[in-house]
Amino acid sequence: MKKTYFLSLLLMVSALSVAGQEKTINIEALALEDAVSYSLTHSPEIIAQRLKEQQAGQKLSQFKLDYLPDIYATSDLRRNLIIQSTPIPAMMLDPSAPKDELAYMRFNTPWNSGAGLNVDFDIFNPETAGRKSEQEKQLKISRLDSRIAENELKANVSQAYIDCAIAQAQLDAVTADTAYYALLLQEAKDLYRREKISLADKNNSEMNYNVSLTRFYQAKNILHNARVNLLLSLGEEPDEDKLDRLSLSDDIQSLYSKMALNGWVDSENPLSQRRQAELVSLSEIKTKNAVLKYAPSLSLSGYYGANYFGKELKLGNTDRWFGNSFLALSLRIPISRSLSTAKEVSQLRMQEQIERENLRDLQNNRRGELSRELAQLETYKNNYRLKLANLELIAGNVAAKQLQLQKKYILESEFSSEKLREQNTLQEYLQAAYDVLSACINMEKLTKN
Repeated sequence: MKKTYFLSLLLMVSALSVAGQEKTINIEALALEDAVSYSLTHSPEIIAQRLKEQQAGQKLSQFKLDYLPDIYATSDLRRNLIIQSTPIPAMMLDPSAPKDELAYMRFNTPWNSGAGLNVDFDIFNPETAGRKSEQEKQLKISRLDSRIAENELKANVSQAYIDCAIAQAQLDAVTADTAYYALLLQEAKDLYRREKISLADKNNSEMNYNVSLTRFYQAKNILHNARVNLLLSLGEEPDEDKLDRLSLSDDIQSLYSKMALNGWVDSENPLSQRRQAELVSLSEIKTKNAVLKYAPSLSLSGYYGANYFGKELKLGNTDRWFGNSFLALSLRIPISRSLSTAKEVSQLRMQEQIERENLRDLQNNRRGELSRELAQLETYKNNYRLKLANLELIAGNVAAKQLQLQKKYILESEFSSEKLREQNTLQEYLQAAYDVLSACINMEKLTKN
């Protein structure tokens, strides 16, 4: 009984430990930082890229093991149905035999076998001499690819997050408008029944409501698609339950404070340039390794074992076993292959120059792109502040017009015109917010990658 209780307790502790290690996320109050952090451990793209990095590391370990001597055991058993014979001078067996007489000698037995240890070792092989150094560079490139992919994912998740925030703000505004136009429509229908307004006025109210309802359905669909994209960026399945529960804790104003009010420090050696520099180094290594193919290869081989010969199969008879061993040093000097090696070296030298030019082009373009993005960002910031000010001003105008409408100082058509201006101002504000936040994401990615 005590043993069973102890095992149950151990299983519970293990389960709690595993559960505690799994990172969870609260999608009902999702913050931008939590979304980015969660995606780095659950995105299929990042997981796949990290697995590629591990593959490159294992391949390097495999290349290192390939430099060890190849030691293996061999064994064979043969039943010779027809034993070959060869003619030899008969005087080799019988000195008194005539000089031209031939005798036939068998050089095998009905049964023969062999067993022993073999060793092969490339002291120097131009074909494989540089594989280790090349794979080391490939591993560095794969690690840089992982870091670049992480920054790309951060940018994608941030973009999906602001898309959701802007779509939610748009839906909230359209929902309020639709509710207000529905109220106006009810009042218009009541006034029309009491013959206080004309049929045209009632129809105009209904048309305004239908237009607002159309905008509501469009905004709802945009928000739905934005939520789907955000969940996919997080590495989550966008089922209906998660789509309904997904709610952001950061609005446009808080996102602007987090992203647009922070400065950016440009990296002196960004990841993309470091990766290209590694490609230049890799091309140089490939050229050096190709030049090595002009050199001769030197290998060592050996065998230590024994052979069995007998008319009958009696492997346990030690008298029928005969030792056999050798140690050989082989030198192979390329002659005709040097012609193809020369062509290969020439092509690799050109590829080396191509990679250097790509690095120079990358450096130049990045400086130009960074300058353009900084100037564009400042423009977007100013535009955002102005659009926000306009939104606050138009909100005051709408409130004043609504009060005038309630006191019958203005017509409903005049108030509807002001509401339309408010909607246009809101769209301009949301577009300005999208522009500035997207520019911030691009700047963050540009300074790192």
